Amino acid sequence: MMKQAKQVSDFINSTIGLEVETHRINGKGELSHKAYPHGLLNERQHHFIKNDFLETQSELITPPTKTTIKGLKYLGVYHQALRSELSGNEYLWPYSMPPKLKADHSDIVIAQTDKESYEYRQQVAKIRKIERTAETGVHVNVGLTKKALKDLKVTGKEATDALYLQAAIGFMRYRWLLTYLFGATPVAFENYFSPETQAPKRPVRSLRNSHFGFGNGFISSYQSVQAYVDGILKAVDDQQLIAQREYYGTVRMKRNDDVRDLLTKGVAYIELRIYDLDPFEPLGVSENAVDLIRLMFAYFINERPFKLDPADDDIHRAEKKNDQVALEDPLTVSQYHDEAVAFIEVLEQFSSQIVIPFNAQHLCFKLREMIDNPTLTPSGRLVSWLGEDPHRQFDQLLKFAKGYQDDLTHNPAIGFEALTAADQQEVMQTLKNGIPVRIKSWLK
Repeated sequence: MMKQAKQVSDFINSTIGLEVETHRINGKGELSHKAYPHGLLNERQHHFIKNDFLETQSELITPPTKTTIKGLKYLGVYHQALRSELSGNEYLWPYSMPPKLKADHSDIVIAQTDKESYEYRQQVAKIRKIERTAETGVHVNVGLTKKALKDLKVTGKEATDALYLQAAIGFMRYRWLLTYLFGATPVAFENYFSPETQAPKRPVRSLRNSHFGFGNGFISSYQSVQAYVDGILKAVDDQQLIAQREYYGTVRMKRNDDVRDLLTKGVAYIELRIYDLDPFEPLGVSENAVDLIRLMFAYFINERPFKLDPADDDIHRAEKKNDQVALEDPLTVSQYHDEAVAFIEVLEQFSSQIVIPFNAQHLCFKLREMIDNPTLTPSGRLVSWLGEDPHRQFDQLLKFAKGYQDDLTHNPAIGFEALTAADQQEVMQTLKNGIPVRIKSWLK
């Protein structure tokens, strides 16, 4: 039993990396007209504070860590480095749907990093509607450690890939639950929807995670890594996708930029592209949201509950379920309440039998409460507090943006609080120069 406990604990401690996107805005809640902050290393060279698709769309990328807390500390200090170089009237928008947009969308400017990326982004913006590219979110990258694979007695590419397939299928099938629990985009603001769009007239759980959000509708096969790769390459050949990188599946199996390398080198980690920015969290994502990913990943890896042959049909059904959940009234109990409770009970039972380096039982209790009481979810909190009027929600989000800016720029360097003020300044300058600084092991 102790061997099993140690083994599963290592799954839980599999590496977690965060990618958090957010827009730079001005004091009125409009997209900023300022250039990428001059006090940071050039946007073409900075690897963990960079521009994403659009010129105002900052992206913070944490290194892989084995604990949620340490990952959030990296995210926090990267926030501080970015925020400290913003112009005097600039803030970071804490919401996944874009702020106020101009009617002609001339305020949405594609990031000019390298020539190839710029041309690709121009194509995407033209075909998919440029306002859709202005959404932001949180990506969570999950990877198995060498020790976890050793404890599992898993050797070789195919056996490792089989574990990642189980996790990928699991997250695709339960995306609807994550949308319910952490969906945080009940409304959109001025000029996001075109007049002819039949957009929801009342708040929902997550516009971004519904069919109204950004995407191209294509889902590759998850029956095998070969089928996954072949599906993406065929979609490019058939012009369903502009390029490999335009595969915006909820879960992406990753190694490097060329998806074909998965066939020879295997899956290195999976990327989950599910979470909205949580406007109640200054860093955009909560510890609970990340810990749930870790717990689900451990369960899928350990139990391997999914058959591969029907996986694609199961995923397509789950996508429809997710759209239904995303468009539910955020103040009502979900139509899939009982199924959500049943799965959390499975996780609760799983976590009760193993050693986990965070309070998994407490997490499951909180999730059960959120399932029973939707006003505890981010969308439910926004709507129950501020009502259905998008203008009230917008005004409060702008207050959040300014308040979080004030807090984070006046706090000590997160993860480095024990250092002197001078040493903290040196750490911050090093980060701005694009050089990673390791948070010491005593914070692991």
